[in-house]
Amino acid sequence: MSTLAYAALTTRREESPVGQSTTGAPPGVKTYVDALAALVPAEVLTLHALILSFTTTIQHAPDGTSITTITDRPTLYWSFFGLLALSVLLYAIARVGKWDRLDFLRAGIPPLAFVGWTMLQRATAFDAVAPLLGAGPRAAIGLFLGALLGLAAAGLAIRADQKQPAPRAQKPPPRS
Repeated sequence: MSTLAYAALTTRREESPVGQSTTGAPPGVKTYVDALAALVPAEVLTLHALILSFTTTIQHAPDGTSITTITDRPTLYWSFFGLLALSVLLYAIARVGKWDRLDFLRAGIPPLAFVGWTMLQRATAFDAVAPLLGAGPRAAIGLFLGALLGLAAAGLAIRADQKQPAPRAQKPPPRS
């Protein structure tokens, strides 16, 4: 999915009549779709993969295994934080003019999901940020983070579904 889709789903839910955005009114999908969109910040994951391609090298051993080595740690380190900021920015841009106090929480889900993704995979930008964190704690934290963020995104989608839509501006009558 994407951070932009997550923001768009939130907007559609808030614009729908109270309690109807999961059935007949737009977006017409259950809240787990919001959680999926929030937990898969595709834009930053794609950029992360591209950044990895020029900040790491993969060496293949004779036994068939491969070893990934970070070759440009500073770029990978700062890219991690840049991608976090970008994911917040993408959400915020998509919600310009519609922002409410719960968007401060919603905007935090995609960057934290990105952290979780990088924790659960091997040889990512997270390795440049926290190279000493062991595989076990890293996996456990990433899994708990994903579960908690999924619950938070679904809960925030329910709150958006229950929000009273803003009144629409009426068009002025035509001039004679």
